[in-house]
This record gives sequence, structure tokens and C-alpha cells, in this order.
Amino acid sequence: MNLRGKLNNHPWVYILNKLAALGLLVFIMCMYTILSTRFDLYEFTESLSNITFWGWICVYALMTTMLIDLIGYKWKKFTIKTSIVLHCILGFIIFIPFMGVNFYAMIAGSVGALCAFIYAFSYYFLVKKNRLAWTFLLVIPILLYIRPMDFTIKEGWTEEKTKSSFFAEFTRFNGKNEIPIALEKGDLVTTYISFKEKNGGGYGYHILDNNGELAGMTELDEPYEDYDTIAFQFKAKKSGIYRVVLTGDNLRGKIDVKWEID
Repeated sequence: MNLRGKLNNHPWVYILNKLAALGLLVFIMCMYTILSTRFDLYEFTESLSNITFWGWICVYALMTTMLIDLIGYKWKKFTIKTSIVLHCILGFIIFIPFMGVNFYAMIAGSVGALCAFIYAFSYYFLVKKNRLAWTFLLVIPILLYIRPMDFTIKEGWTEEKTKSSFFAEFTRFNGKNEIPIALEKGDLVTTYISFKEKNGGGYGYHILDNNGELAGMTELDEPYEDYDTIAFQFKAKKSGIYRVVLTGDNLRGKIDVKWEID
């Protein structure tokens, strides 16, 4: 049945097939992410936390595919090959207004075109596979369900906390550990962090405000007692609970944190 027939007789089937194709595209992207992180579930769920990124992918995919179908419905009927090519073109050019014409835009555009190809091909494939289409409709709800889960791994973990310090020693730390600090509006926090790794594992840190957004901070050059690592400041724009987030990538060692509130 052609597009006109689908829209006239079963418009909801058309919409569900579009959503199923989107689910298949997201599934393939997630499989790539899992493989590239070597099945690190913490890193995978962190990649899902960027709702804006995934949201724009979904919205743009649905808008462009429906625009192409609308043109074919109203003015000129496209072959499947032509429709797929148009999807790829729109997947490529979306980056040019934001990045200009340069090497990085070409790389991003090529990735966008590949994703558009997968989406368009998935739609035409799933149209003939009704049961399979229903399966891929579940992909996005399942990802939204697992996104908030914390897959942090802590082995041999011991910690000590005070009102102005935190210390942890561990044999393996893969994920994140949050240190909550209650602040009043205008408080200036000076923080000192020492990572002492014993196995070459990765580590990092950032600050989240009371809304869960990244808080701006300024790195300092001043030393603090026997600290040989990072010193920085951030200011509380609103009263609430702020969090110093420590991250480890299969890290073994110690973390020592101290902070002063002015």
C-alpha cells in the first residue's frame, strides 16, 4: 500500500512505523555506544543523560522524514531510493548552519547522513515486519527507564567524612561519587582535590548546583598544605544542596577532598 493509502486508511499505523524506525535507529546507536565503552554500563547510562542531544536527534528525524513524505504525498511521488537519498542529504546539511563548511562539519555531516540512511532504511524494512516494529517501539521507553540507574562499581571502598572533608580509599572505582554541600546564596567555596591513582586509571570531577546543572568554577594556582593537585572555587548562585562529583574510570587509589566556605 502506498503512502496515500496508509494515511487515508490507517494514519496511526504510519505514525507507529515511523516511531518504530526511530526506535531501531536509537537501538543501533546504543549498541555502538555500548561496544565503544567496552560494555561499561555506567558510561553508557551517562551518555543517555544528555536528554537534549537525544531529543534533538529524535525530533529532527521525525520532522525531516514527515516533510519528505508530505512532499511526496502532495506533489511528487518518490521512489524508495530517492526518499533514502533525500534523508541522507538532510542528515548531512543540518550541521552546516551551526559549524560552517569545514572538516569537522564534513565529519559530523557524514555521521548524520549515515544515521539518516539507517532511519529511512529501517522504516521501509519495518513496514513489512509488523511484529518486529512493535518490538522496537519499546526501545525508547526502556532507555528512559534505565537512564537514571547508577551502575557505579566500588570495590574495597572505605571512606571518611567530616563537615569540610572527604577521604576514600579503594581497589576499584568505576563511576561516580557525590559529596553534598549545603550552601547559602552567595557562599564562595574553595575546594582542594587530590587524586592518588595506583594503576593508571582515569579520574575527573565537576560541580552540580541545586538544579542538577553544571556550576561554573575557577581553577586556582595556590597550594594548600601538602596538596599536589587541583584547587578551585565556585560560588553558590542560589541556596541549596550543591554536589562535588568525583568520577573514576577503573581507578585504584585514594581521593582526598577538602573545602572551605566563605
